[in-house]
Amino acid sequence: MQSLQVSKKRIARNQARRSRQVSGLLRQASTTSTSEHESTSAVVVSNDRSSDRVNDRDRTVLVPHSLGSSEYKVRDSAIEYTRNQKYCVLKLPALPNLLQSSDDTFLSGSLDSTTDYALLVSPTSAFVWRYTSPDHLPNTISFPIVNATGALPLGVLVSPSAGDSEPGLVLVHPHTGELTYWEAVGEALTEGLLHRKKGVEAKIGLYQGETLEYLQNIEPVGVVVSTSSGRFVLVELYDNIGRPGITCTVMRGTGTGMWSNLKGVLKLGGTRRDVVSIKPGKYLGRTERLFATINIRAGVAMWHCSRGGYYNLTTELELKDLLLDSIRDIYPQSEQTFEAHDIELLPDDDHRALILTSFTYDEESNLGPERIFYMLFTVSFDGERAEIISAHRITCYSGQSTKRPKLLLPKPGYTAFIVLSHAVVMLSTILEPKSDTTTFKWEDFVEFKKGSIDVIITGSEDMRAVNDQITRHAGVVLVSRGVGVVRLERFEDDAGSGTSDSRAEVIKSKLEQAVYYGFEDESPLEFGQSREVAYDINDIENAIAVVSDEIISANSVYSTDYPDTLESLTLRMKALSRLSEQMRSVFPLLSQECRLKMLTKMEKCEASRNIWGYWKMTGAGSLVDRNSSINQVVRELSGTNLSAEVWIRTQVTKIGELAVLFALKSLVRAPNHAGVDREEMVRQVAEANELLIILLTGSAYFVRHYYKTAIFGLAENAWDGSSTEPWTSTWDVLNVLGKQFDITRELASQIWQDPGSEGQVELLSNQLLGLAECLCRAYDERIVYYETGPMTSEASEQARDLRKLYVEQRKTWIKPLLEFGFQDKAYELAEQYQDFRLLSEMCREEKSSLDRLSKKGKADDVAEEVMQARERLAGRIKHYFDDYGYEFAAVLYEEYIESGHVTELFVAYPGYRTYLERFLNCGKYDRMAWIHDVQVGDYQQAAGRLRKVAAASEDSTVNKLVQLSIAKLCLLQATAEGKGDDHEGEEEVDRLLGKIRWVREQEVKEAEAAEDFEMIDNV
Repeated sequence: MQSLQVSKKRIARNQARRSRQVSGLLRQASTTSTSEHESTSAVVVSNDRSSDRVNDRDRTVLVPHSLGSSEYKVRDSAIEYTRNQKYCVLKLPALPNLLQSSDDTFLSGSLDSTTDYALLVSPTSAFVWRYTSPDHLPNTISFPIVNATGALPLGVLVSPSAGDSEPGLVLVHPHTGELTYWEAVGEALTEGLLHRKKGVEAKIGLYQGETLEYLQNIEPVGVVVSTSSGRFVLVELYDNIGRPGITCTVMRGTGTGMWSNLKGVLKLGGTRRDVVSIKPGKYLGRTERLFATINIRAGVAMWHCSRGGYYNLTTELELKDLLLDSIRDIYPQSEQTFEAHDIELLPDDDHRALILTSFTYDEESNLGPERIFYMLFTVSFDGERAEIISAHRITCYSGQSTKRPKLLLPKPGYTAFIVLSHAVVMLSTILEPKSDTTTFKWEDFVEFKKGSIDVIITGSEDMRAVNDQITRHAGVVLVSRGVGVVRLERFEDDAGSGTSDSRAEVIKSKLEQAVYYGFEDESPLEFGQSREVAYDINDIENAIAVVSDEIISANSVYSTDYPDTLESLTLRMKALSRLSEQMRSVFPLLSQECRLKMLTKMEKCEASRNIWGYWKMTGAGSLVDRNSSINQVVRELSGTNLSAEVWIRTQVTKIGELAVLFALKSLVRAPNHAGVDREEMVRQVAEANELLIILLTGSAYFVRHYYKTAIFGLAENAWDGSSTEPWTSTWDVLNVLGKQFDITRELASQIWQDPGSEGQVELLSNQLLGLAECLCRAYDERIVYYETGPMTSEASEQARDLRKLYVEQRKTWIKPLLEFGFQDKAYELAEQYQDFRLLSEMCREEKSSLDRLSKKGKADDVAEEVMQARERLAGRIKHYFDDYGYEFAAVLYEEYIESGHVTELFVAYPGYRTYLERFLNCGKYDRMAWIHDVQVGDYQQAAGRLRKVAAASEDSTVNKLVQLSIAKLCLLQATAEGKGDDHEGEEEVDRLLGKIRWVREQEVKEAEAAEDFEMIDNV
């Protein structure tokens, strides 16, 4: 009856607590917040541990998929998409309206890194803006283009004229050859507004059906144009005295005269058709420059040109066979799909170049889509001779590119960039100008999410320096629809060092970028592992260990260690969560040990966060005493005078030791402190309990609930077969949990009836429940670790001893919960660990208690409660019978027999007689099994059991007489009911009567012998 009353009081208290929560009297984590830091740093810890140990309403949940809030790092108005020690990816703020729209108008353009201007050209308009402008909507110069055919014009920006800061602009119509040059882009706008010609116009003569395909700036000479028929046209923009004026020269490159013209025509089908790239090279004089062309078949031409229409073809070679011969032994299938894409002349070098090619690699494997192998050749030219210096296959990326790959080598030329439709590959080039060697020691790539970027313009940016201080790093700029302008910078301090990262360092960098940059929804970057890179699993796991250690200790170069401890720990937990998500999605084959160690770090970080949050936000009235007590524990742990806040902030991995030692110290402080009153004792015990419960249920178990299986893919018992020791069930933890449970139960029992103790009793009883849950879980975890880990004789003995102790002690943790009104929780715990002995005992005792209450004839309201309790108990037992079957039934029947309630056993559960018959037929309970036989009318079996007992296991003749007499009656009844042969039945009766007479004679003789001995004794 007491348990019923306690349960009613507890229900009333919980309802009142929920009402206070609704009215705002209890502090709770806000579900809506104006800032990320507000929503993630709120830690709510209540002394009230109600039936749900993990209540999502009362705490902040750091689950992986809720971490996508904006955290972009802004630098000079540019958004930093990612950064590591070698490069940085930025989104520049200047984004014209044209790039913001989803219009799929076909666009082309160019970029001039010397003036920081970009050009976009559509069939009807041209747009020019300063792409480095800090304005989000930059000042954009736009003007219409007269275009009757609708073809996309070719356009390029050229150097400003003297005294002007705006670049010049050249536009040419690909079908008509009409060309216009403006010294400054502003003139084009003025021309459109005032309807006055400002530009210089000319027309390139074209053959019938011939079109212009490629336009390239080769200043100071001018621009060069390639045609579909294989001709090159040099276009000078100034006359001999420096005035704007257009001169077009067809570059034949074979001398003069009819024979030279014929040779030039023949060459049109070789190196000069299907040109895919024209690249300017070394300056050869004030008005002279070298440039190179390459076509899809690796036909290379190098031209030396200058103002005045002078040009000289210095090299013209078909390199396809030479390039293929250098790799044929390794890649024999390369010839079928071989293509050349781009060329770059090495800086300040007139005889060496990098050539980018590719071919499809048809490997018989399960790697998914076909792979494209990108090859970068270093070639040395000497007139009509070429030599392959090196051939380097890009190993970090082999994805398809929907646009032709581009090769860029910005000065000082330490890094080559390969721009693909969805990625940019970088590789370090170690250039030795005085020798014929070029090596590649480092490569990496930046990948874009599919569909996130549509690159329209690609350009390179040379390094800038003022007074030996770098003001702009070498890199590339991509102008894309939707995203805008993206700059990829390579840091020269590292690029020129010639060092190469280890695999582990590369993986570490990728992981850090994914953690600190990879969870931004608006970022176009993809941080998953490339399928081309087969990292060693040990390197991956070592990198994960290093990154997670740096996160948890706040030592990462990316992390900002906020002065507020709670905020700092919250952000570390967030970073660990992101790392775990990256592990799940990118590295699914990690070892169990690696995943367990990562899970442990997350649990300890969450525990540190919650313990400090609890300590900071509770008990303001006695804050000085509380701080001194925890500081004392910290001093003992660290051997220094560190404050508790600093220790928790810096020693996250030791948070378990703090909670355990604090609890042990409270056991000393509470009973022995001079003059400690009841309230102080309750406070000290409750604080120690709370820290332990927060450490385990509120943190470690909470993290496991969200991450163990869903993120880390670990089994229900994560330590099954692991060599990693579970930190939540060390011997110290088991010991202190048991002691805290005993002292909490004793203290709660002592103050149960004290006036005004209701709140304290509720506090301690709630904690008692939490401690019981932790004890069961910790013991179970430790036993599994011993039983499934490395099975040494010592571990086997420890597992056996610990399991024996656990089975004995579990009852003493769960059953006391009934005294404090946690009946349902007690049953739940016993069910969770399938303690059928305890379940049977609690069910049988509850039934007996309800039977006694019914006999006393209580008031109507009590009778109603008793009836409802009976129905709940009946439903519970039915559930156990149905779910657990005979395994539970056998233990329940044993409980009835051992407790002396045999009579009830035969009438209690008529619906499960098959279980009872199976139990009684085991041969161990024949002394009472005959009762059930009589109940069901099986008199012959009852007689057989009684005869067997009397003959084999009964010593008392009186008992034998009774048993055989009953057996005779059973046989007579069986014969009377026609359930046995009459003749055999009579013979059986006679045999039994003979046995009974013999028993009686033995008893008479024993009695007479006893009298004789008594008479002798009297004499």
